[in-house]
Amino acid sequence: MPRSVVIVGAGLIGSAVAWELAQAGARVTVLEKSVPGAEASTVAAGILAPRIEHAEGPLLSFGLASLEAHGRWAARLGALGLETGHRQSGALELAMNAAEAAELARRGGTLVNGVEARRLEPALSHAVVAARVLPHEAQTEPPRLLRALLLAAERAGARFLGGASVEGLVREAGRVVGVRWSGETLRADAVVIAAGAWTGQLGGLPEPLARSVRPVRGQLVHLDARRPLVDRVIFGSGAYVVPRSDGRVVLGATMEEAGFSRTVTLGGAVAVASRGIALVPGLAEAELVTHAVNFRPASSDERPLIGESEPGLVLATGHFRNGVLLAPATAELVADRILGRPLRHDAAAFDPRRFGAVS
Repeated sequence: MPRSVVIVGAGLIGSAVAWELAQAGARVTVLEKSVPGAEASTVAAGILAPRIEHAEGPLLSFGLASLEAHGRWAARLGALGLETGHRQSGALELAMNAAEAAELARRGGTLVNGVEARRLEPALSHAVVAARVLPHEAQTEPPRLLRALLLAAERAGARFLGGASVEGLVREAGRVVGVRWSGETLRADAVVIAAGAWTGQLGGLPEPLARSVRPVRGQLVHLDARRPLVDRVIFGSGAYVVPRSDGRVVLGATMEEAGFSRTVTLGGAVAVASRGIALVPGLAEAELVTHAVNFRPASSDERPLIGESEPGLVLATGHFRNGVLLAPATAELVADRILGRPLRHDAAAFDPRRFGAVS
C-alpha cells in the first residue's frame, strides 16, 4: 500500500526524493519555506567528479554509484522532454609544481605531463607541470536539473507547498507522525528532512542532530567567454573551472565559516577569479556575469546524514560539497528505506545516529 511522506526542503535532494517516491506510488508532499531551489541547489556548479573529491572509502563508492545514476537520470528525464545539462565532459586535475605532481601520482589514474595536458586543453596555463586525466567525470546544470526534477515529481503525483516554515515535528507514542506547517498538522507515515544547511533550524529536531549540520559559505563567479575555452572540468590549486558547452563558465569556490551571512565580498570574488585565471589564463578576457553565494551543509565528519534517526524520521542532509553529485543515490537510498525495499547502497557510513542516538 502506498505510504504518505512529507519532505521538508525542495532543493535538489528533496525534489529527487520526491520523484523517486512518487514514481513508486507514495503520496508525497514537499514543503519549502520560500521557492524550490532558492538556496544552494541553483547556485552550485554541478560538478560530478567523485574521483577528485574522494580518494577512497564509502563516499567514493557512493559517489561513483551516483555518478552512474546521473546518466540514467538524464536519459529518463530526457525521455519526458526535460533537459538537465548533463554532459560527460571528463575532468583534469592539475599540478602546478613537483609536490602537487607527486600527490597526483599517488592518487592513481592516468597522469600526463604539462605538455600533454596542454595538448588535451590548449588554453591551460604554461605553469601546469602535470595533470591527472579523468575521462568518466561529468557535469550537470543544477538550475535545469532542479526544474526537471520538480516537473517530473509533480507529473508523478507529488505536490509542492511553499511560503511557510515548518514549525516543528509531531510525535505520538515515540514516533514522528507528521509536521506542523502553516498553522496545521500534516500527518505522514514518514517525514524526510532535506533542508540542507538549514537542518538545525527545524523545530523539534533532537539536539544531537540539530547541531550536526552547519553552513559553510561558498562564493562563485559566473562568466561568459562567448566560446568554450576548455572542454573538461578543470581542478587545481584549490579552484575549479566548469565550462558549459556554449561558452559560459563557473569558477569556484571559497570555503568560509561565515554562518548564514549572504555577503558577497570583493576578497572572495578576487580569490575565485584569480585562481581560475591561473589555471586558464584566457578567462581574464571573459565577461563577468554574476558573483553568487551558497551555503554548503557540512557535518563535522564531512559525511552526509542519510537514514532513519528515529521511528518515522528520515534524514537526507549534510552533503557538504557533494549535494548535486549524491542526489540520485541519496534519493534511491531514502526511498528504499521508506518503502521497505532492499537497499541499493551501503548506508552504514551515513547513519545519522552516529551523532548520538535519540532517546
